[in-house]
Amino acid sequence: MSYDTVVSVVERTTGSLLVCSQTLCHWVQDKAALLDAALIAEVAAASVLPAPALAEVVDIYDPQAKEVLVFCDGIGVKAQKPTHEKAGEPRREKPDKRYETDVMLFEGQDARFRYLSGSTDKQVGLADVAGAYLRTEWGEHSPPVPIVALTDGAKKIRQDLATVFGCCVTVILDWYHLAKRVYEHLSMCAHSRAEREEWEHTILGFLWQGQVSEALSFLLGVSARNGKALAELIGYLEKHTSEIIDYGRRKATGKPIGSGRMEKAVDQVIGIRQKKKGMSWSKQGSHALALLKIAELNGQWHKLWTPPVAA
Repeated sequence: MSYDTVVSVVERTTGSLLVCSQTLCHWVQDKAALLDAALIAEVAAASVLPAPALAEVVDIYDPQAKEVLVFCDGIGVKAQKPTHEKAGEPRREKPDKRYETDVMLFEGQDARFRYLSGSTDKQVGLADVAGAYLRTEWGEHSPPVPIVALTDGAKKIRQDLATVFGCCVTVILDWYHLAKRVYEHLSMCAHSRAEREEWEHTILGFLWQGQVSEALSFLLGVSARNGKALAELIGYLEKHTSEIIDYGRRKATGKPIGSGRMEKAVDQVIGIRQKKKGMSWSKQGSHALALLKIAELNGQWHKLWTPPVAA
């Protein structure tokens, strides 16, 4: 619900105008500041803890092999339009049209997932928070921790994974995003719907089995309507070759091949609340509300609003 809707619900329920939308906004900002401070303290405290040994190789096709799953994604919301410049004021930089918030799901030793994001003041980023959680949750673990990350392949996410885990992370390109990218580019390349469906069936058939070279050979032999789109798809597959697996074989083991859990997570954190028709947000306001939702999903909501007990 929007702040105004919450105000209306409270008034109808209690019969009194107990809060206004501006008060709710201030509460969110104040609580987000507390969460920022807690994240900064967590990162600082974890910096002195030992880093766990990470498995260099993980057999992603062995149904019995232990995996510690990590899901990453980003989601954007519409940015508020800036106020008009006044005469004589210096020219401002072109404003952002959207604000992105990156969220990570990181599996713990109890097999439950912790929702992670950076602070609103940018003092600690997602990679800092994830690194702190790795040390706190897995620092004393033995044998080496087998990290498997499922992502959409975005550059920022890949950088965060490299920062946290170095080379000791097995990255799987999410099947849904891979298939979607193939569809979008073939729609620009094919001369007809029938041709696009034929090409898509062939290419996804190869990719489902992890046969990237076969998919590339096929693409190099087609006559495309849009050469640029074809080159982009070829470049995308070449760039992510190491992350494209035998999806059919892994699915047969019962292990995940997609980031459906992550899609639901970012929808819970951002989408359901902040992506309704007509909504727009400030960068700080969007991230502040996201941090509060993360606190709720991590089971920290009541603690956040309960006054500390005097010693």
